[in-house]
Amino acid sequence: MKSIIVTISIIITLAFNLNASEKFNSKADIQLKMYKAYVTDNTVQWLDAMNELEKTYLQTKSKSNLYDLTRSQYGYIGLLIDRAELEKAKKILPKAEQNAQKLVNVNPESVDAHALLAGIYGFKIILYPNYVIINGPKGKNYIEKASSGKNSSASVMIEMGNYAYHTPSILGGNINDAIEYYKKAIRFMETKKTDKNNWQYLNTMVWLAISYDKIGKYDQAIEILKTVLEKEPELAYVKNDLYPRMVKKESISKTYYSMK
Repeated sequence: MKSIIVTISIIITLAFNLNASEKFNSKADIQLKMYKAYVTDNTVQWLDAMNELEKTYLQTKSKSNLYDLTRSQYGYIGLLIDRAELEKAKKILPKAEQNAQKLVNVNPESVDAHALLAGIYGFKIILYPNYVIINGPKGKNYIEKASSGKNSSASVMIEMGNYAYHTPSILGGNINDAIEYYKKAIRFMETKKTDKNNWQYLNTMVWLAISYDKIGKYDQAIEILKTVLEKEPELAYVKNDLYPRMVKKESISKTYYSMK
């Protein structure tokens, strides 16, 4: 009888470990799918991965899965804005904001949650420029809360860079500050070894290049993009558009990259 109980216990343990492994692999697969969607500029694949993350969150209700879901929504909105698909971006924005607010409410000390919410308010400013007087101060408030925490993170540094880049100089924006924040975020991810298959890592390097270009440091911008393509040769946007234009010293539309 004792041997039967031990056998059953072993089977249950193995089944539990296998199930946990499958969930981990599934989550890793989803993140890889999202990375590939970023690389190939495939919004359909991104949306598919995002929907899978939502299913995972609804099954588990874990804060970690909610963060992953909200981060994917944040990235999807940015991708849509880059494509000038503003109406599609507006449709997903409320859900992303609701999820980010939920993260802040559950853990008011989370710098990453505040950074996410700050980023989403940045998107609100782009999508609803007539309400900048309302959304601007709110976004700044979340940036300040994120940056005042005891611990920092790549997400915080990225959003501080975004804020410094997109904010008009008369209101405190500064491209040189943005460059320093982006560089810190890149170093942080590399040090923590979270740069591999990480769309946000590549995206931050792209924004660093764009920032150098904006202040006339074209050689630095080109070198950054060369590094990007060494790390990910198939990054469609850089390979087919941004890098060739910078090499030819063609004018890059600043209104596309930032508000004036």
